[in-house]
Amino acid sequence: MTYDIFRRRNSLRDPGYDYAQPGAVFVTICTSGRQPLFGTMQSSHLVHTPAGATAVDRWRAIPDRFPTVAIDAFVVMPDHVHSILICGTVPNDETPKATTGDVVRWFKSSVHAAYRHGVMRLDWPAYDCHLWHRAYYDRIIRTAGEYAQYQRYIDGNPGRWWERHHPHDTGPPG
Repeated sequence: MTYDIFRRRNSLRDPGYDYAQPGAVFVTICTSGRQPLFGTMQSSHLVHTPAGATAVDRWRAIPDRFPTVAIDAFVVMPDHVHSILICGTVPNDETPKATTGDVVRWFKSSVHAAYRHGVMRLDWPAYDCHLWHRAYYDRIIRTAGEYAQYQRYIDGNPGRWWERHHPHDTGPPG
């Protein structure tokens, strides 16, 4: 009997793409089990928890941590993050090029450390088993049309969330 417990999972990354080269990538990172730890929706408006505010701050810090990466549209939802990352923004520079994976690993680790501190010292709600889903989703953006489409998707995400979770509620009484 053979046990494959050490078999590597198949990568979701495009094997023919250099994720450090100049270009844009749409990224989605989910909490484990889609736990709503980063905020709530109130009348179609996103209200971040302290953990959600921390995630926003860490996402905004990406260009400081990785000088060759810029961020564009992003949203931290109750149970996931969407963003457009632009890699390779400093041409011909001696700075090591960061990949999408480098950025996502740092972000997940940084938010996890802050969240663990929040649970232990600030009465943040504990997460169930793991904070983050093991993988993340990415999509290489190849055209200006795709870029605009993902920007609109990110900007409209809170409204779609509200509609999906409150299909009969049209918002506060007018």
